[in-house]
Amino acid sequence: MIILTHFYKQLDPFYSAAFTRSYLTKSYEETNIEQPKTKSFNTCYTFIYHLKHGQLYTEQAGMAPMELKPMLLFYGLVQFLKAAILTKDPTYPANSQVLAHGVTTRKRKKSGFTFLDDEVKIQRNGLFSHLLEKMFHMKHLDNEKIKMTSLLQQLPEMQTLFKQFNYAKYLEKGIYETSVIRFSSNILDTYHMTANRFTQFIQYQQQPWYKKGASIEEDKRYISIPFSKKPSTLNGFPFIFDQDNIPHLFKTKESHLRLPEVLIHYLLLYNLSMICRYETEWWGELLHTFDGNDLPFITQYVNYAQHRVPALIVELLKRD
Repeated sequence: MIILTHFYKQLDPFYSAAFTRSYLTKSYEETNIEQPKTKSFNTCYTFIYHLKHGQLYTEQAGMAPMELKPMLLFYGLVQFLKAAILTKDPTYPANSQVLAHGVTTRKRKKSGFTFLDDEVKIQRNGLFSHLLEKMFHMKHLDNEKIKMTSLLQQLPEMQTLFKQFNYAKYLEKGIYETSVIRFSSNILDTYHMTANRFTQFIQYQQQPWYKKGASIEEDKRYISIPFSKKPSTLNGFPFIFDQDNIPHLFKTKESHLRLPEVLIHYLLLYNLSMICRYETEWWGELLHTFDGNDLPFITQYVNYAQHRVPALIVELLKRD
C-alpha cells in the first residue's frame, strides 16, 4: 500500500472544492468550453465523488481476495475515468448511451475456454468510445475484436512471464542516454526501414518529446532517437512505456494496438470482472485447481493493475 499511498496523496488536492473548481475552470478554458466557471461549479462535486469512489474501490481491491479483485478494480477504474472525462466534457453523461460500458464479451464460454484466447468486442456507443473521442481524440473502434493475449502484451511488465511460457520475444527495451534513447539497430530490420525512413516515421507521429529537426543515428549496434525532454507515459504509438517510464518498441509495429494504456486496463478488467461475476464455476476452478496457463497471467496482471491504474489516473489528471 506504500506505492498506492504515494499516488493517492497526489489526489488529495482534488478533495478541496475550491481547488477542483479552479482546476476544472482552467481545463474548460483551455478547451474553449463556454461558461467555464459556471460549468466547473456544476461539475465540481460530481468530479470529487467519482474520484473518491474510484479510490475507495481500488483500496478495497487491495484488501480483497483474488476472487473479487477484478470486479473492484474495474469499478474503481470506471469511477476514476468518469472523473477524468468531466475535465473535457462537463455535460457527461449527456445521454444514457454513454453510461454503457461500450464493450461486450462472449456471454457463454465454450468448452475448453481459456482467458488468453478470449476476446472483447468494442461497441460504437458507450463509455469506452466516449473516452477515446473526448480524452484521447481518437476514432471509434466499432465492432473491433481484441484478444486478451494482445492486450496483455501491450504491458511491458508482462513480457518476462510470456517468455517463461515460451512466447517469442516481442518487445525491444530502450535505454536512456544523454539526450537520446537507444534501441538495438535490429529494430530497423523488423520494421523494414532505413535509419532515414525510421526518422520520418517517428517524426510523422508528432511525439512532443522528439527533438525537432534532428535525425535518428545508426551505428553497428544501436539506433539513437534524440529527445528534447523525457517522454511521458501517456505518449503513444509506436512506443509503449513501463511503470518506470522506460520506452519499448514492438518488434513489429503491427503488434501495437494504438490504445492508451489506461484503456488497455479498461478492456482487461472489464472482461475479468465479467468472468468473476458470471462465470463463477470456471473462475472458482481456475483459482483453486491451478489447471492450465491462465492463472499466472491473471494473477500477475491483477496485482500489477492494482497500483498501475492509480498512477495512470494521476498522470491523466496532471497533464491538464
